[in-house]
Amino acid sequence: MSSVSIEDKVKIASDFLLSSPPGEVNDVFNDVRALVDNDQGLQDGILQALEQYNIEQHITVTPPGLDYDVIVSINGKIEQDRYLDPRSKQTFKFDHMRLTASDLKEYTTENQLEPLRASVEKECLAYVDDHFPNGVCTIYCTDDDITIAIVDNKYNPNNFWNGRWLASWTYNTQSNKLEGLTKVNVHYYEDGNVQLKTQKKAQVTIPKTEDLEQLAKSLVKEISAFDKQYHSAMNESYSDLADNTFKNLRRALPLTRNVLDWNKISNYKIGSELSQK
Repeated sequence: MSSVSIEDKVKIASDFLLSSPPGEVNDVFNDVRALVDNDQGLQDGILQALEQYNIEQHITVTPPGLDYDVIVSINGKIEQDRYLDPRSKQTFKFDHMRLTASDLKEYTTENQLEPLRASVEKECLAYVDDHFPNGVCTIYCTDDDITIAIVDNKYNPNNFWNGRWLASWTYNTQSNKLEGLTKVNVHYYEDGNVQLKTQKKAQVTIPKTEDLEQLAKSLVKEISAFDKQYHSAMNESYSDLADNTFKNLRRALPLTRNVLDWNKISNYKIGSELSQK
C-alpha cells in the first residue's frame, strides 16, 4: 500500500472500524493501525469514524461520581465532545478514543416533557433490569418527542463470540405514535467468521391520556410486546434453519451409504480413474 496516500488509508481504515462487530473495535483498530503504519495520521483522521461508531452502537460509559451507565447517544450530544445524562441532569466530556468520561457538570434546562420523561425512565429502568442481563437505557426529551435508547452487550471472547441488542424508540406527543428500530448483531469466529446482522422497525399508535404514569406504562408495554415477538421470531427462524435448511444443503451419501474418506481416495474406482488421467 506504499502508493496509497495517508488520506486514502485512513478512509479505508475508517470503513473497517465502522463495520467492527460488537466488542471488537479495539482489535480492528490495532489491525488497521499496523496497515496504515502512521499513528499520527491515523489518530487525526480516525476520530470522526470512532465517534460515529460509538454513537451508532450505543456505547455506554459510567461518568465520574455516578453509579450507573449512560448511553452515548446523538440525542444527548450537547457540544462537540459533551453528552447529557438526563437522569442526573448533568453533562460529561467523552473521549471517543479511550471510551472514558470526565468533567461532570450540572445542566439545567426547562422542558415541558420532563415529567413524562421521568415517568418513562422509571418504567424503562424496571423493564430493562428485568429483561436484559447487562442492559442500559437512557431516556431523552425534546420539544415534542420522548426518545428511549436501549442496549445490551454480551462479550464472550474466550469462546469466540460477541453480541449486541440495541434499540431506539421515539414517541411523538403530538401524533401519539411510537416508532422504533431494533438491531441485533452477533459475531461468532471460532475456526471461521460468521456474523448475524438483522434489524426490524415498528410503529404503533398509543391511546392518548393525561395520566403520565399510565402513558409511560403503555409505551413500555408496547416495547416489551415487540421485543418478545421479535425474539421469538428469530428463535423460530434459526431453529428452522438448523433443522431443515442446513440439512437440505448437506450433500447426500454416495451409493455405498458411507462417508467418503478423502485420505483413501486412490482406493476408490473414481480415484483410480482420476489418477490415470
